[in-house]
Amino acid sequence: MKLLCAVLALVLTGCGYSSARLLPAQYQTIYIESFENAIPITQEMNEKTGIFTNLPQLEEKVTRGVIDQFLFDGNLRVTNRPDEADLKMTAKLTDFYRQAIRHSDNEVVSEYRLNLTASLTLRDREGKIMLEDAITGDTTYFTSGSSSQAESAAVDTLVRDFSRRVVEWVIEYW
Repeated sequence: MKLLCAVLALVLTGCGYSSARLLPAQYQTIYIESFENAIPITQEMNEKTGIFTNLPQLEEKVTRGVIDQFLFDGNLRVTNRPDEADLKMTAKLTDFYRQAIRHSDNEVVSEYRLNLTASLTLRDREGKIMLEDAITGDTTYFTSGSSSQAESAAVDTLVRDFSRRVVEWVIEYW
């Protein structure tokens, strides 16, 4: 009898999954303005900040990644017409750097951490700021061994992580 009650309680509470929409009904569409690249590549470096770099067309990769993640998420329909959007996102890439985090015995870097930071603003149809924050995505990659990968592949992973965090930031607000 106790076992039956326990099973019944588990079945009735469920796992918490819901296909219900998380956002208020007035927010159906989002316009994502192309990210601006404001990475300070001429800034002085130190051990804490790592090595600033500037990848060609990084802002285009990130913009495309965020749009793709919104499409995958499905809570908001992405539009390319700002006048039709319920929400409008603007963003500025502020940091992209590579930091050595592990060295081999002969002082050759064997693992790097990549970080990408952007300041984002989300406005409603009337221009009122709904959200404003800095979001950081990161990843690590090895330069040697069985888990090694090219930096370009690590950048793709970084963009996916960053894009996922941006969409979560927007959707979890409500």
